[in-house]
Amino acid sequence: MDFTFTFKGLDSSDAIKQYAEKKFSKFEKYFYGPVSAQIVFKREKFREIVEVILSGDGETIIAKEETSDIYEAIDLAYETLEKQIKKYKEKRKDFRKNKIEVSEPIPEAKYVVETIDVNPMSISEAVELFEKGNDRFMLFYSTDHDKIALVTKRGDKIVVLVPEFS
Repeated sequence: MDFTFTFKGLDSSDAIKQYAEKKFSKFEKYFYGPVSAQIVFKREKFREIVEVILSGDGETIIAKEETSDIYEAIDLAYETLEKQIKKYKEKRKDFRKNKIEVSEPIPEAKYVVETIDVNPMSISEAVELFEKGNDRFMLFYSTDHDKIALVTKRGDKIVVLVPEFS
């Protein structure tokens, strides 16, 4: 998260910067891309003003709070931003839901996807197990090659296929 601090009417303070960074960096988790925070601290007569501009995901969210204490103003700005961000994210979530509901129904597939167990064994164990069964093929994890392999029959011969990437 990228922070920019501006102090107007009061001296720059590392303690205030660190406190604000610690507070506002929590908002980074609500955004997908890079987030920037522009924070302005002002002192006008007896008021402390904090203005925060958060930018991320193409959205700009602004909060401005004023109190007699700068730390209290930071806390209030944090709460205001939190409400706005949650409202924005909820609205975005609802928009996506509505978009999905409008889509056309998925046509029935021309194939079926099934999962199978792939057991680790040596090629000799796999061939022996394949000969005992009535299956047309058997998929297994070859401990000899550290790869998935296939045992099948071609005519009267048993064939073990071990894939190689080209």
